[in-house]
Amino acid sequence: MKHWCCASLVFAVMVVVASSPQVIVAQGQNAQRPAAPAGAYAPARTADGQPNIEGIWNPVGTFYNIQDLEFQARFQNFRDDPSRRGKSLIIDPPDGKIPYQPWALAKSNEVLQHHENPTPQYLDSNARCFMQGVPRHLNNREFEIFQPPGYVVVFNMAHHTYRAIPLNGGPHIPERIKLWMGDSRGRWDGNALVVDVTNNNDQPWFDVVGSFHSDAMRVTERFVPINADTIEYTSVITDPKVYTRPWTMKLTFNRNKDYGSELYEEACFENNAPTLELMLTRPGR
Repeated sequence: MKHWCCASLVFAVMVVVASSPQVIVAQGQNAQRPAAPAGAYAPARTADGQPNIEGIWNPVGTFYNIQDLEFQARFQNFRDDPSRRGKSLIIDPPDGKIPYQPWALAKSNEVLQHHENPTPQYLDSNARCFMQGVPRHLNNREFEIFQPPGYVVVFNMAHHTYRAIPLNGGPHIPERIKLWMGDSRGRWDGNALVVDVTNNNDQPWFDVVGSFHSDAMRVTERFVPINADTIEYTSVITDPKVYTRPWTMKLTFNRNKDYGSELYEEACFENNAPTLELMLTRPGR
């Protein structure tokens, strides 16, 4: 059954934004975007002039530990592929490690040591069906991009998560408000979608093993279509409470071209009895 929640949300977003005067401004601005440089991929355009990146996208791999893909070999079939073994998703710093402050590195290592048999304080919030945050919601399962006028909307298969990203240049919400998925504001830089994400809470991790951030985290994302079926994605993570410097993660998204492909509802809560039992029987501290 197709995800009815997603369909209804798309309809609601399209109805609301179509009646907004900000959309008219956005349409005019996007329609006047310059063409791509000679030799670069030039994506088709939506009716309001946005580079068209609509479709269902699959991240290349789902990541157990973003700093060490050797962990992933336990769960996916590239155990014997030397090109994938031991590499990090982090492209800056060059060593592929999150530049934690000393206290934060100690906290991350503590979670890593306990995550395989955790008490609740070492349990990934994703295992409890909470939203995965940015950027993790893009590297866990399939997601779908819609582009109603003036917006880019991302729907996830996992946890009923979605983001409606306005392109009107408006301000972020007040700083005191903290959200699981943060507050996103987007713009087009040529054919690249650039999204600034603020107002994050400190609950989601980047992966299963406790790579974490604080509520001061800010994320700058770039979605760059390099051909009709591939998007290169980078996110620059800044958090002065936890890291010594900003760092950058890179992912690749491939278009799902299977005939009739669609997102299906993930029944996380309904099938989450083992996690509930763990929390009741191993309360931890």
